[in-house]
Amino acid sequence: MVENVKIALANLVFWVGYYWYKFFDKTPSYSYQSLRKLFYTSNTQFNRRLSKRIAKENPGYTLGAANGVLGNLSASDLTKISQQIHQDGYYVFPTFLDDATIAYLTELSYRTKATLIPKPKDGGPGEDFFKRDAPRTIKYQFLEKDLVQDSVIQKLVADPSILAVSQSFLGSKPVLDLISMWWSTASKKASSEVAQLYHWDMERIKFLKFFFYLTDVDTETGPHCYVKGSNNGFPESVRRDGRIEDAEITKAYSADKLIEITGKRGAILAVDTSGFHKGKNLSRADRLLLQFEFANSLFGINAENFDIDQSSPEFKAAASAYPFVYQRYKVK
Repeated sequence: MVENVKIALANLVFWVGYYWYKFFDKTPSYSYQSLRKLFYTSNTQFNRRLSKRIAKENPGYTLGAANGVLGNLSASDLTKISQQIHQDGYYVFPTFLDDATIAYLTELSYRTKATLIPKPKDGGPGEDFFKRDAPRTIKYQFLEKDLVQDSVIQKLVADPSILAVSQSFLGSKPVLDLISMWWSTASKKASSEVAQLYHWDMERIKFLKFFFYLTDVDTETGPHCYVKGSNNGFPESVRRDGRIEDAEITKAYSADKLIEITGKRGAILAVDTSGFHKGKNLSRADRLLLQFEFANSLFGINAENFDIDQSSPEFKAAASAYPFVYQRYKVK
């Protein structure tokens, strides 16, 4: 009875905040927390119903050819990819990011300051350049405000195939709500602070993340781990918010559902991280990863908007053609 009252209250609080967001483009924190509670207490069904409503209110763009870094994708390809993500929670593309782009992004990572997570105890600054031969912590997180100014990253986020896959999966106009890149380094044990324990994400109502492996990734160098099909619901024993220990996951799911996604340098994944996932801690070497996230709404964690100092031709054209997608970025 008490729990039912809490869920009813969360539902009321969510809708008050949802309409507040509609008017003011800001999400009240209490409504965002209600979204998280309604997600797992409804076993994902609340988000599914709301996403259908959003798709009716904000149907997708008429897009051009879906030809880009993910391949030359036909309508049937997009349907197949979307269906597989809905079923399994992830899709590994047969195409790879080209060597020149990887080399450029790797060089960019060396000349861009990063936030150190967790902050090292050596008394040094909490921001630093990454040095592969002398890492100071287990994660070097680059800031979106720096990444979005780069013309190569701009070209990637404007890629027609990425946009088409996002819209096909979401069923509505996508909005780019995250650009992220980071180095991970070896550690003796998994760290909750850098998402190396199983969890589900809920920054938005429905969303899709693209991961680009910029270094070779094997079982010892930080593969993305995913519980296959968990985006469609959780067993009651793990139906809660927060980090989940490996032992609980292996008890709740059969071994064939526990997937480690390894890949060569340049591998590209699309993942619905509302399912259980983690980044496996590295036992050796290091890993560089680039990530984009597209959502069906910016309701959730309030996102920062950015002025773009100089836009690539591809980014400028995409922002003009699809303003909803790139609404967080003021293009000059």
